[in-house]
Amino acid sequence: MTQKELKKLSLLAEVSCDYYERGLSQNEIAERLCLSRTRISRLLKEAEEKGIVKVSINYHFERHYELEERFKDRFSLKNVWVLNNRDRDFNFIQRDVASLAARYVMENLKKGMIIGTSWGTTLADMAKFLQPVDIPVEIVQLMGAVHCQTSTCTPQSIAASMAGKFGGRAEYLNLPLFIEDDYVRKVICNDVNNAKIINKGMLADMVLTSISDVATIRNKEFWLGYMSDDMYKEICSKGAVGAIFARFFDENGKEIDCKWNNKCVTISFSNTRGIPNVVAIASSKLKSQAILSAIKGKLINTLITDGTTATEILRLSSPTKP
Repeated sequence: MTQKELKKLSLLAEVSCDYYERGLSQNEIAERLCLSRTRISRLLKEAEEKGIVKVSINYHFERHYELEERFKDRFSLKNVWVLNNRDRDFNFIQRDVASLAARYVMENLKKGMIIGTSWGTTLADMAKFLQPVDIPVEIVQLMGAVHCQTSTCTPQSIAASMAGKFGGRAEYLNLPLFIEDDYVRKVICNDVNNAKIINKGMLADMVLTSISDVATIRNKEFWLGYMSDDMYKEICSKGAVGAIFARFFDENGKEIDCKWNNKCVTISFSNTRGIPNVVAIASSKLKSQAILSAIKGKLINTLITDGTTATEILRLSSPTKP
């Protein structure tokens, strides 16, 4: 390298140091070095091109506020929290969304609240991230019990975990999720204790739910032993795209008229629409259509998701989507 080239590199480094490290303006640098401001601007650009200066964006905000604003402009939701998943390990996105959801719950926690709960791995993860506090609240199980090897993901386990964190009381719906016999289901649901819990769920201040997509529910252990092949074929033939509280809805968020919905023991959509804050915690591009349909049907009014899923939902909702 020639002496002239070394001098040039030295000048580039000095200008860059003044601008990026010392915080001097381009005018101040120009005056100090007796150069024109235009020359300083060109030197800074050249320093980037030669790799003397490497500009990086420190994008470590937990939430993607710009996407949240776009959601509020597009949809009539009360709250939207979107995880900024730039540079995050894909394998931990669901866990990080659950952590964000736990923070949302903690910020909205009030003494004497009634919180209704659903099921699923995301809600189970969220319960783990809740901070122990001594705020008396009631946690109400809003859907029938299920049995699976991953016991922490059942509705009864999630209700217990949340009540334990808050020092509150859990109300358990001690009924199976699916009761085929109409007479038996009616009698059991009208039992004094069960009816009391179901009615309390209708008075909830906040409801926490996951969203299932139809394409992958057969792979979930929760449904095993309940959902027969014939019932699955029926919900698909009737245009189901997703489920909340194990109730299936179509592309417009309307409840499907099918055997499963008619015989499952969960809170109804008509009752959840009267609850002030129905919070859906869901992530995965596979769930994007189901989440969008739940928004269309006004089945939820708060969404907590990740940036990739949010972007896909906005794409699907665009009238000009490819």
